[in-house]
Amino acid sequence: MARSVVAVGRVVPEDVGALTQLWMHAALAGGVSEEIAARAAAGGRVAEALRRTGCAAFVATYESVPAGFAVVNARHQGLLDASNLVIDELYVLPDLRQHGIGRHLLSAVATFAETEAHDRVFSNVPAGDRPTNRFFARLGFTSTVTRRVVPTAMLRRKLGEDKDATVEVLVGRRRLLKARAGRSADPAPSIVRAPRQGLGRRPATG
Repeated sequence: MARSVVAVGRVVPEDVGALTQLWMHAALAGGVSEEIAARAAAGGRVAEALRRTGCAAFVATYESVPAGFAVVNARHQGLLDASNLVIDELYVLPDLRQHGIGRHLLSAVATFAETEAHDRVFSNVPAGDRPTNRFFARLGFTSTVTRRVVPTAMLRRKLGEDKDATVEVLVGRRRLLKARAGRSADPAPSIVRAPRQGLGRRPATG
């Protein structure tokens, strides 16, 4: 019996069709509404994201059918540290998991990291997503930090500086409100973001 073939290729901004469709599957699985996901796809947000410095995406095919994708970004973790490669999204279609597609995608990520001289590869995985954490642990990923997030307004209140806002803070707040209003007018999410409920927001590996 012939062995099933998995192939992985890097996506260029001019050819994002398969990536866009896979991203929509991942977005819907993660709770994004169909309307918002469709608006992002139709608006060219995927191609726009791939043009950002340090961003790259890979699509895997299984027997010539698009089956999964990975999105990575180069980031500096400190003032003097060399840039590292961060896996922001990894997703495999549920019906095509358990065929090694996730491993093939990570192999492409590792090759890209070596080509771009990144010494380390990071992955953002929520602590509660046990299947994905086990998947990465088996591949040598270890836990290094606890990531905590706070709304800017809450941070100001906790610091007790709400009543003593400087001119710079007030200007910054106006910018934040303006940006928030812009997102409300076009709430389509970006392709490049840290997973909220796991890599692809489900056991997305395979």
